[in-house]
Amino acid sequence: MPQNAPPRPTSRQSPPATLLLTEPLPDAGMRKLAERSELRLLVLPAPSDAELGRALPQADGVIMVMEQPVLSAALIERAARLRVACRMGAGYDNIDVEALTQRRIPLATTGGANARTVAEHALYLMLALAKRGPALERAVKDGAWPRGFGAIELAGRSTLVVGYGRIGRQVARLAAAFEMRIMLVDPHVPADAARSDGFQHAGSLAEGLRDADFVVLACALGPATRGLIDAQAFARMKPGAFIVNVARGPVIDEQALVAALAQGRIAGAGLDVLEHEPPRPGHALLSRDDVVLTPHTAAYVETAFERMALACATHALAGLDGTLDPAVVVNPEVLAAREATGAKR
Repeated sequence: MPQNAPPRPTSRQSPPATLLLTEPLPDAGMRKLAERSELRLLVLPAPSDAELGRALPQADGVIMVMEQPVLSAALIERAARLRVACRMGAGYDNIDVEALTQRRIPLATTGGANARTVAEHALYLMLALAKRGPALERAVKDGAWPRGFGAIELAGRSTLVVGYGRIGRQVARLAAAFEMRIMLVDPHVPADAARSDGFQHAGSLAEGLRDADFVVLACALGPATRGLIDAQAFARMKPGAFIVNVARGPVIDEQALVAALAQGRIAGAGLDVLEHEPPRPGHALLSRDDVVLTPHTAAYVETAFERMALACATHALAGLDGTLDPAVVVNPEVLAAREATGAKR
C-alpha cells in the first residue's frame, strides 16, 4: 500500500441483540428463537424481581413468561436498550404499560393464541354451576345418591360478557351455541359492533347486571377494573344469578362476593382466579358448594401453551426487527409515534 494512501475502512458488525426471558418458553417458542443463531438468549436463573433487575439493562427485548416477576417503571427506566416487551398470555397486570409507553416500547401479548381455551374453561365453569356438577360428584363419592332438582338449563338464559376482547368474543360465541341470549359491556366496543356480531350491547355494567343470569368476566385488570364487581354490583345482580371469572382475581371484591353468597344474593360463583393465589387455608370460598374453583389454569392446555409460546417468540423477533404487527400490541400508539419520527418500529 502506498505510504500516503488513506487507511481502508474497517467493517464493524453491530453486537447481536440480547433477548431476555424470565424463564424458558415451552418448546415451540424456544425452537423458534433458536432459528436466529445471531440472537443472544438470556434466561433468568430464577423468575424474581431481583434477577430481572440485574439482567434487564443488557436486554434489547424481554419476554415475560408468567405472572411473576414484575416489570416495574423503575426497572424499565434502567433498561436503556429495551426495544420490545412481550407477555406470554393475555394478561399484563405485572407490567407497567404506562412506563413502556413513555419510552415508546411496544408491549405484545398472545391473547389470541389461548382465547378459545380460556373461553371453553369459562363455559365449563358455567356448566358446572348450572348442573351442580362438583357438589353432586362429591355427594355420590361420599355414598349418597341425591335426586333433588337444582340444576338449570343454559338455553334461554342470558349471559353478560364483561370485556369484549379476544377471549370475550369467544365466550360470547360459545355461549350463543347453547341458545343463550348474549349481552356485552365494554367501553371500547360500540353498540353497532356488538349488533353486527349478533349480540346486544348492555349500555352500561349496571344495566347488564340487572338482566343477566350469568356474568362472565373476561376483561383486563387495570385501574378501571380493579374491584369492578363490588358490593354495589352484587346488589344489582338478579337473585339467582351466577358470576364466572376467567380474568384476574382483583376484578372482584372478594369480601363482597363472600357476603353476596352468604346472603343468597347470587346463586354461585365459578372462579379460575382469586385475589391471592393460592388462597390461604380456611378461606371462606373453599368450603362452599355453590363455588367452583380452579387454580388459574384456564389456559393451561398443552396445545394452547404451544401456540402461546410460538406467538410470543414470533412477536419478540418482530419487535427486534421493527416489523411488529400493531394488532398484537397493547399500546400500538408507540408504533405510530415511532413511524412518525422515522424511528424503527
